[in-house]
Amino acid sequence: MRSFVGIIIIILFVACTRNKSVQVSGRVETGDTVVYFQVNDSLHKFRLDEKHYFSGKIELEKGTYARFIPYSIQVFLTPGEDLEISMNNVRNVSNSLQFKGTLSAINTYLKEQQNRYFIYDPNLYKLNEKDFVNRMRENINTSTVLLEAKNLGEEFTKQERERIRYRVAEQAIHYPRSHVAFDTLYKPGVLYDNFVSEFDINNEDMLAFDCYQRFVLNYIYYKGQNFSMRRLVNYIRSNVNSVKVRDYLLSEVVYNYFQENGLKDADYLLAVCWNEVSDTSKMVKIKQLVDRWRELSPGATAPNISLQDSNGKALYLKDLRGKFLYISVWASSYGEMDREVQAEWKKLVEEYKDKNILFATFCMGPSQWLGQVKNLPGEHYVVNNTYAFYSRYMVTVMPRYMLIDPEGRIVDVDAPKPSSSAKLLLRSVGL
Repeated sequence: MRSFVGIIIIILFVACTRNKSVQVSGRVETGDTVVYFQVNDSLHKFRLDEKHYFSGKIELEKGTYARFIPYSIQVFLTPGEDLEISMNNVRNVSNSLQFKGTLSAINTYLKEQQNRYFIYDPNLYKLNEKDFVNRMRENINTSTVLLEAKNLGEEFTKQERERIRYRVAEQAIHYPRSHVAFDTLYKPGVLYDNFVSEFDINNEDMLAFDCYQRFVLNYIYYKGQNFSMRRLVNYIRSNVNSVKVRDYLLSEVVYNYFQENGLKDADYLLAVCWNEVSDTSKMVKIKQLVDRWRELSPGATAPNISLQDSNGKALYLKDLRGKFLYISVWASSYGEMDREVQAEWKKLVEEYKDKNILFATFCMGPSQWLGQVKNLPGEHYVVNNTYAFYSRYMVTVMPRYMLIDPEGRIVDVDAPKPSSSAKLLLRSVGL
């Protein structure tokens, strides 16, 4: 009798041990030598053999979504189950991706949903508010019914219901900004606000999903659209109780703010982050951005860049030293420069024509783009390596204005536009 009980205990122990891992394997003929599964914050690496096969186990406590890298494929993994992946064409993932194993039905469903999700319908945003909200609710209900008809298991179905909701919520949160293109007087009403407020912004179980991250971040911007940055940060601190979600939101809004505005209000925002954000990796990301901005502080040497003048002659930024340099950064993708700005630019050039200053327009892209700014007074240059310029000068929006002194030192890399504020800056340096 004792030996029988012992055997039962051993069997149960082995079963429990097995249920703490998922077996993954497959064949990937895309030229890669390794593949990864990103599960929450962990990255699991698998090498491909000479026949392009990989195999191994991933420890899991419960069923969860994961990402198959480097192909950014969403998969679902469950302890005690197995998943086999095959793919032979990275350019056509939809057709070449196949699943086998006990998790094949779930992951085939996810593949179908991912393909469907990427079909963007701009006509949705033409709908009036009531019809749009009704359509969003219909989309949730229809997708949920289709999911439940698949009978893919209680654990997966429960999580997928939530993911469906937030995929729709992510689509919905862009409605106010997109709808004004069709109704310039539109302001979000109670119906819309109540709908997007139904979604929990403290749902840290969903934080692993891009759709949730995008929704919750844009929801904060929607709620705080008229807030100062300090007030927006304090809104997050007051309304987001989940530590993980608060970490994400604080770090993202502060990072985005620094990216577009430089180090304005930096002391306060950094102090909030150091005190509130517990995820050190997020603070490292912010610190790296701040350090890059500090390299562009007043008095620092302006990073040198390769240019072409309007005659096609090659030169560098340092070759323009000797005068103050007031730069307008422009790209044709932004369309024509605003006429009011053009008028202010011409006035400024005329007023300072006898001063020790050179006015220049830097065009991002091919030399033929110079034709779009040829009527502007001053000199015109093409930036040869636009990516390097954007990165080194932290350019995220245009037009962008900069002032550099005669020795090539930075006065302001985010200078005022050509208006009365620009004149105040020029007077401050003795012009």
